[in-house]
Amino acid sequence: MAFAFMCHHNTFLIYSSIAEANQMKWEIVTHFSIMTSLMVAILFGVAGYGTFRAYSQGDLLENYCWNDDLMNISRLLFSIQILLTYPIECFVTREVIENSLLRREPNVPISEKVHYLLTLGIIFTTYIISITTSCLGVVLELNGVLAAVPLAYVLPAVCYLQLEEGLIFCRKKLPALGLAIFGVAVAFLGVIFLIIDIDKVNTCSKGVEMDYCKNVTIAN
Repeated sequence: MAFAFMCHHNTFLIYSSIAEANQMKWEIVTHFSIMTSLMVAILFGVAGYGTFRAYSQGDLLENYCWNDDLMNISRLLFSIQILLTYPIECFVTREVIENSLLRREPNVPISEKVHYLLTLGIIFTTYIISITTSCLGVVLELNGVLAAVPLAYVLPAVCYLQLEEGLIFCRKKLPALGLAIFGVAVAFLGVIFLIIDIDKVNTCSKGVEMDYCKNVTIAN
C-alpha cells in the first residue's frame, strides 16, 4: 500500500507542469489524486481478495482465466498504462542524477552525449533488474520496503524534525517523530517478513493458467 501512494519523487515535475501554479492548485491536484488512488486501491484490493482469497496473486490479473475477454482488455490497458508511466520514472531518475551526482548548473542544459548515455544506462539497468524475476509480488514488496516506506514516512518526518525550530521532543514535533519511528518499524518488519516468506513471495503462476480455469462445470 505504501508503494501505491509513493509519488514524492514526481512532485517537482508535476508542480512545474501546472499552469500558474500556486498552493491552492497544488492542494487540489494532490488531494484529488491521492483520494482517487485510495478508492481504486481499496476497490481492487477488497474485490480481488474477496473473490480469490488464498489464490490471490501479486498481479491480480493473473487470477483471471485466459479466455476472459473483459480481463484481456484490462491486461491490454494495464500494459499501455505501464508503457506511459515508465518514461516518467526514468525522467525523475535522470533529473536526480544530473542535478545531484553530475552537479549540473541550474538552467544550463547538460551535453546531449551525456544526456543520451545516461538515458540509455537507466533503461538498460532497469531492464536487467526487471528480467531477474517474473513475480510482481516480490517486486512490490521490495519497492515498498526499500523505497516507498522511507520516501512516504521516514524522510519527510526527518526533514521536518531537522528544519523546524525547537527540541526534538517538543509537542509540535511529536507527530513527525512518531511518523519517523513508525516508518522505521514498518521497514524493519517488512524486511524480516520478506526474508521469512521469500520462498512463497518469489513463486507465482506467471504465464500459467490457474487450475480452476480448467474446471468446466457448464456443458454446451
